[in-house]
Amino acid sequence: MTIAMTHALALLECYRTALEAEAETTPGTICLRHGEEVFPSLGTRVDECCSGIAWVRIVSVEGLRTREDVAARCLRTERVITLEMGIARCLSFGTIQAPITCDQWTEIALQQDLDHDAMEAALCCAFPELSADNFFPVRAGTYEPTGPDGNCIGATMQVILEADCGCTS
Repeated sequence: MTIAMTHALALLECYRTALEAEAETTPGTICLRHGEEVFPSLGTRVDECCSGIAWVRIVSVEGLRTREDVAARCLRTERVITLEMGIARCLSFGTIQAPITCDQWTEIALQQDLDHDAMEAALCCAFPELSADNFFPVRAGTYEPTGPDGNCIGATMQVILEADCGCTS
């Protein structure tokens, strides 16, 4: 298993724990996803958005090289790994007579804030070195709200870390 997958699985378990702490609003699906983007699936019996979906996926894995490495034709074993935590939930609908109310929008915003808090908690859980005095090359990337798109609203947050792939040169 690659170091990127090892970190993705650790982050997923911490994310699951943080989301499950909000028992009444836990997404129906919490899983590892693969691909360029995550789109909630829609089937004849299940709408992942309305049942709620949270995920972790590997966004990218890059080599880390310096000018000295290039000059010496040296392969560095360090990698920059970008992971993504995301969530999508069902958007409240208005009626034929009126759109979503301000109170409903406030509920949505407050839930998204709780979801952001779960992402932050997962980050600290998966990488406890962040809260210690030691330097550990992990950082929270951009948190971005998504939607509304159809009946979905949510957010993503990137996690960027440096790790040694363990390969030999």
